[in-house]
Amino acid sequence: MPTPVAPAEAQNPRRDRIAELFAKNRLLIGIELLLALACVLLRLKGVLHNPTLVIFLMGWFSLWLGGQGWRSVGFRVPKRWWTTVLAGIGIGVVYDAFDVLALTPFLHRVTGDAIHVEGMSNTIHGNLGGLLAYLALVWLVAALVEEMTFRGYLFNRMTDLWGSGRVGVAASFLVVSVLFGIVHWNQGPTGVLDNVAVGALFMAMYLVSGRNLWLPILVHGVVDTTSMVLLYLGINLG
Repeated sequence: MPTPVAPAEAQNPRRDRIAELFAKNRLLIGIELLLALACVLLRLKGVLHNPTLVIFLMGWFSLWLGGQGWRSVGFRVPKRWWTTVLAGIGIGVVYDAFDVLALTPFLHRVTGDAIHVEGMSNTIHGNLGGLLAYLALVWLVAALVEEMTFRGYLFNRMTDLWGSGRVGVAASFLVVSVLFGIVHWNQGPTGVLDNVAVGALFMAMYLVSGRNLWLPILVHGVVDTTSMVLLYLGINLG
């Protein structure tokens, strides 16, 4: 993360030292990432139901301590926002079609276990109110909070630790995608692998857009929306 630069008249030496420490000290960054990893592991143990929200709050606090905000990791409206919206819709629809028709059935054959979305399916199928409630959660919690957490916060914090060269970016790309899959543990092995794949897509969208969060947010929201509509119509996700 870039070191913040405050106007001369607003500088606070102690606050600046704290910000620089949290922005650059690799020991502190490593501890911070270990805490995030612990949240994910607690998800596997069934102790922590929603690690994403906890990590999101950690990220908010970390950015604040570093003298930054979510804008510094890409939460800002892109200049050509209409292009981003159209690209997000198109990529999201195409990917979800590929996922439902090809990827998830393939993963099902590999793991021998269907993706576990029974609870969601039972609530949404033929229930317009249930569908609308889930869509609100999809856009607020999944698309917005998950992208800010994984692509905005964790990825950038990992590149702070491992560097922004090719190796550091590639390692961060891979680890964030895997962690994203693991937090969807409740969907079974097929669901985990499916979310690793779609997490890699969101990660690629973040990088392609110049580390702007709005393209992965839109793609994420569209992918989940089309899946919700299919469940509402009673169509198997694979």
